[in-house]
Amino acid sequence: MRVTFTQSSNEGVFRGWILLRIEANDICTQIWTSSTFNPYKELYIWLGQIRDSQLPAKMIIDEEGHGVELIAEYLSDLFVQFRIEPWMCGNDTTTRLKIATEPCQLIEAFHDGVIKFLKDEYQPSQWSYIDDLSNTNWGSLLKPSNISGENWRIRLAMYWGGRGTVPETGRETVWNQLTLEQQWLVILHDVLLWTTQLTANGQITEAYALVSFYKNLPIDLALGEFDASWYEKRRIELNKKYGLCEYSIERRTPKNCRSSAKARLKTLKLGQLVDGTIRGIKPYGVFVDIGGYYALLHINAISQLAINHPEEVFQVDDWIRAMIVWIDVEKGRVSLSTSDLETEPGDMLRDPLGVYEKAEEMADKYYQNVLSKLEAE
Repeated sequence: MRVTFTQSSNEGVFRGWILLRIEANDICTQIWTSSTFNPYKELYIWLGQIRDSQLPAKMIIDEEGHGVELIAEYLSDLFVQFRIEPWMCGNDTTTRLKIATEPCQLIEAFHDGVIKFLKDEYQPSQWSYIDDLSNTNWGSLLKPSNISGENWRIRLAMYWGGRGTVPETGRETVWNQLTLEQQWLVILHDVLLWTTQLTANGQITEAYALVSFYKNLPIDLALGEFDASWYEKRRIELNKKYGLCEYSIERRTPKNCRSSAKARLKTLKLGQLVDGTIRGIKPYGVFVDIGGYYALLHINAISQLAINHPEEVFQVDDWIRAMIVWIDVEKGRVSLSTSDLETEPGDMLRDPLGVYEKAEEMADKYYQNVLSKLEAE
């Protein structure tokens, strides 16, 4: 078994993307990985679960609207079954790869591929300003386990992993299992990412304010002088003073448009399927983070059947799959639709996941209808 990674130098949509190539038993499968849906923190967890026999171990790699699921299942004390299945690929249900292998061989193949890629080819600046690949201790996967297998599940939740479709991996499920000090360390993890994004956007004042506040947190925790009530009060004051919203790290205003958002906008096109997370719900629709850009799903575009309020279908932080039906590049606006993905009116009310599973097929029909209308004109 051989695993290799190659970084695209294409100046178009795939610029900076990393191609994951897996070869085994004369079969080769290729998977594009995008920093928009960065899979590498979850890949580390997935390999750790295999090493520690936390099976079955599963993870999704999202190739911007469709992808694959990596699955490792128990076969015997010596072997696991490794499969690669299509994920959200419409009628394509063909298994990409299915082999029996020793867990150590599977882990070593991925480890060796990553390390060679980091040494010979990787260009972090072309990938993302958050470099998860270089700053992950891949070598620890080759050492005997010295942690609880439960830690992998908790780590996945702290990273907001699991694609938002598996409740037991949700952060809210494990949050109360942590001590108060551990919870604040997780908050610090989020703030570090938040500060990086603010800095990349030129919001230096806000970034400095966060650093000035949170820099004392690790010291207070280390010395046993942590005062949770004071930190919580000060955090609220700070967020209010600078207009910060912790649960909307990708904050955008007309005055403050991120370069990363502009770059994301250039990758979008009409009829494209996108996966995202609902960040806000209003009476007129929902705002969806589609991997670096916020798009609107209007209430009238949720279902072909009328609904009174989007909360009849969605909640904040829900995972969603939708189709882009309108883009205004000048104004930076993107509109989505799930109603055009329904096979029958009201499917989004009855079975949203069923709609998402057939999304690619319905998107193809939508595209063909648009072409027919254009030809008729």
